[in-house]
Amino acid sequence: MQKVGSRINELRKLQGLRLHTLAAKAGLTKGYLSKITRAAEPPPFSTLQKIAAALEVDVNDLLSFGQAESGARNIDFLSPVAKRQAPFRSDGICSFKPLLKSYRNKQMSPFFMSIQPGKTQVFKHDAEEFVYLIAGEITLHYDGRDYHFKTGDSFYLDSRLGHSFTNAGREDAHLLAVDYNYRRF
Repeated sequence: MQKVGSRINELRKLQGLRLHTLAAKAGLTKGYLSKITRAAEPPPFSTLQKIAAALEVDVNDLLSFGQAESGARNIDFLSPVAKRQAPFRSDGICSFKPLLKSYRNKQMSPFFMSIQPGKTQVFKHDAEEFVYLIAGEITLHYDGRDYHFKTGDSFYLDSRLGHSFTNAGREDAHLLAVDYNYRRF
C-alpha cells in the first residue's frame, strides 16, 4: 500500500500545486503539511479530510483502501482479515480505524475510535457525526459545555463546531462513530 504522504504529494503535483498553496487551502501550516508528507504514519482522520477537500478528492483517494471485496458497485464490506490490515491513525490519544474498504462516493464514513486516558486534540470537520460508546466513559467538550457519557450512551452533533474528548479512566474508551459528509463533491 502506498504511504499517505506520498499519495498527497502525487496528487498535489498532478494538480500543479505548491506545498504552501495546498497547506493554505487545507488550513494547515506548510511545515505541518511537509511533516505529513514525510511521515510513515497517516495524520488524524480530520486532517486527512481537510487535505482531501483542498485537493478536491475523496479521502479514499489518499488512503488507497481499494475497491469493495464483493466487486459490486453498491456494496462494501471489510472482512476480519482486512480489518486487521487497515491503517490505524492516531494523534497520540485518539486512534481511528476504518470500517469500510472504500469511502468513495459515500455520504457516511463509519469508523472505530479508541480514546486512551487523557484529552484529545480539538476536532472540527465539515460533517454531522453520530457516536455510540461501546465501552468506557468519556467527557465530550462541545460548544462550551461538557457532556459525560458511559457505555451504551450515544450522541449526535454538528462536527463543524470544535469538539474534543477526555477519558478520565484507566482503560481505553471504544466508540463507533459515523460521519455524515453531506457536502461531498
